[in-house]
Amino acid sequence: MQEYPHEYAQHDYLNPNEFIKMSGLWCIRVGHNVAKPNYQVGPKRIECYSLHFVVEGQLLLQTESGEAILQSNDLCCFFPDESYSYRIYEQKETLKLVWIAFQGPQALPLLHSLGLTQTTPVLRARCSREVWAKIDTFLQFISDQQPDETEDIGFSTELQEKLYGVFAALMKEGTTINDGKTNVDDIPWLKRSLDFMQLHALEGISIKEVAEEAGVHRSYFSDIFKKRIGVSPNRYLYRLKMEKASALIALKDRTITEVAYSVGYPSLYSFSRAFRNYYGYSPENKP
Repeated sequence: MQEYPHEYAQHDYLNPNEFIKMSGLWCIRVGHNVAKPNYQVGPKRIECYSLHFVVEGQLLLQTESGEAILQSNDLCCFFPDESYSYRIYEQKETLKLVWIAFQGPQALPLLHSLGLTQTTPVLRARCSREVWAKIDTFLQFISDQQPDETEDIGFSTELQEKLYGVFAALMKEGTTINDGKTNVDDIPWLKRSLDFMQLHALEGISIKEVAEEAGVHRSYFSDIFKKRIGVSPNRYLYRLKMEKASALIALKDRTITEVAYSVGYPSLYSFSRAFRNYYGYSPENKP
């Protein structure tokens, strides 16, 4: 890897040939890094899609739809012309990332099938051993390429096979997480409710309001939600609030009381109690 001001990284750039562009998806760059304590990217916009995978450490992500803290085995997606920025969350910990940037008419449908949208750009604990193996194989194949191979149809075919293999592994892992069944996209009201919760989690919405937005009875909504997502709707809202609160505290530009009000708590006491219950320490003592 090469040393840069804020990281050690390897970047590999591809120039898709006409044969590859006849397909629905093609890679334009990949890379991996080890971040330095001052690691920060953006705010910026890109003209393609890019999946970023957290190998180790924690990443503070800021997008137009909000903020989130990503940990090992999480991933996020950047969409074309959407503003984003990210930085190392805990400077005392090592942060390692892998990224795959791509284009093509199949890009958006594939991302949606994973549950990734502009308003829900993060997937939690999606990177299994199989996913990492597919990513490593794909990156190594690109790293080993020779300049005279890139126009060869055999090379192009194998490249596409390995790229689709990454998406296939991610989809397979997604069905395992969701109770061994199908992705949430096969239940439109559930997908709609997740988008609604991501958008309005900090505004004091109730589960009753979310169920009404989904258009189903509350008890049925809660039952299906827990079976497919793995936690209750209340726990899911709680997690969204705590992740946002932790990200705001890390910015160190406002008081704890301001953070409490910002994430929808009526008092510092109620917020501090909720934060301690979730993280195991008070917001004032956040590392």
